[in-house]
Amino acid sequence: MKKNGKSSESKKIDREREMQALFENMSSDIKRIAEAQTATTDKVAKIETLVTRLPALESTVNTITMAIMTLSGDVKGLTNDVKDLKNDVKSLKDDVKDLKNKVDENLSNHEKRITKIEEKILV
Repeated sequence: MKKNGKSSESKKIDREREMQALFENMSSDIKRIAEAQTATTDKVAKIETLVTRLPALESTVNTITMAIMTLSGDVKGLTNDVKDLKNDVKSLKDDVKDLKNKVDENLSNHEKRITKIEEKILV
């Protein structure tokens, strides 16, 4: 029998085609959901790996922090030592300058004495 110009067989075929189209759409949607799930699972696995490494990283950071603090103290000590050395060098330069002046003065005095002695001897 025909209702609205279509036979029941034709309606059955139309429904089967619609169902087939719906199944193909569902299949495509399920495939996209599965791919998204796989990508999400991979991301979660990477995050879990990072999270499990955090304690080791924290320990490493603490070790580095302690080393930096120690080096900082050493650098401060070296800085003070360099300042002391600079002061010592300045003091030595001043002492050398004073010695040079005294030697020059003594040489000048000796030259004068020698000249006077020579004058007395040669007279």
